[in-house]
Amino acid sequence: MAEVQWGWSDRLSLPYPAMDETHQEFVELCAALSEDNPATFLQRLDALIAHSVAHFEQENTWMAETDFPPKGCHEQEHNAVLEIMREVRQRFEAGDSELGARLAEELPHWFEHHVDTMDNMLARHMAALQKEASAVTA
Repeated sequence: MAEVQWGWSDRLSLPYPAMDETHQEFVELCAALSEDNPATFLQRLDALIAHSVAHFEQENTWMAETDFPPKGCHEQEHNAVLEIMREVRQRFEAGDSELGARLAEELPHWFEHHVDTMDNMLARHMAALQKEASAVTA
């Protein structure tokens, strides 16, 4: 498995700090998948899956609480990515280590696109709601 250098950058920052904190952890765990150590790949993938479950549940809750219009599409993407991670885990455990390397290579691209589109819209939606709430209480 080739090591890929990928990490947090300002390019991934959004106008909602709580989301950025969660995303920074996702980036760290995702980057760790590319470590060239097949013996610990499942442990690293399990950590990413556990984080992703909590991460996506948090975003799903935010979307529900704020009546975010494209909630269904965003949730479907979360579910699809989790399904892929779990499938890769199952197949890696069965001996298909190539899929682990492929996930480590492709997941950063997916995440960057997801942040640029779906998470960006959600962050802006929540930031606007916070600004409106602050204006009302001021």
